[in-house]
Amino acid sequence: MNYTKAVAYARVSTLLGQDVENQLMGIRELAQGRNFELVHEFVDEGVSGRTDKRPGLNQLIEDARKGKFKIVIVHSIDRLGRSTKHLLNLLDELSHYGVSIISMRENLDFSTPTGQMALTMISAVAQLEAQIISERIKTSLAVKKNLAEKSGNGWRCGRPAISDEIKKQVYHLKDQGLSIRKIAHAIGDISKSSVERILKERIICPKKV
Repeated sequence: MNYTKAVAYARVSTLLGQDVENQLMGIRELAQGRNFELVHEFVDEGVSGRTDKRPGLNQLIEDARKGKFKIVIVHSIDRLGRSTKHLLNLLDELSHYGVSIISMRENLDFSTPTGQMALTMISAVAQLEAQIISERIKTSLAVKKNLAEKSGNGWRCGRPAISDEIKKQVYHLKDQGLSIRKIAHAIGDISKSSVERILKERIICPKKV
């Protein structure tokens, strides 16, 4: 019998005295019950869910890229990341590699229709959060600009300009099927948020570059 290859991912805070085995035991039981072959257990101990610098998760992504497994099992979705934006980027990247996520606590399998519906809802919430944050930033910048004009201190707002050559590289790598994370890493001197902004610009103004 051919078993689907799966991996476990667990993250705990050592400051709270959490034991990673509490997560892994349940994951092992689920894998056995679903006839998955649990080929590896990735662990990040004492690492914040808000940071991208997680050795265990980074190695998991690298192994996913190499096609070493098809399922990631976690105790709960917040083990992967507390930022909705980061979580969606991660789900998108793993999906690109043909990998699905199963979260035990939320009883979500993102390879199923129900899981896809939940992902759509998460995406909608993330979009709403982004719009709210954008409006707050615009309001704050407008206030700063108004105060600067009155005081004459020369303050200006705006992002650093991105060259047309960088934009062309981003478009080319995206057309090759690379994720936002991989594009930013490949170019080296550009952030993931800048890559996202360039790709949105391409949709709005396709003939600009």
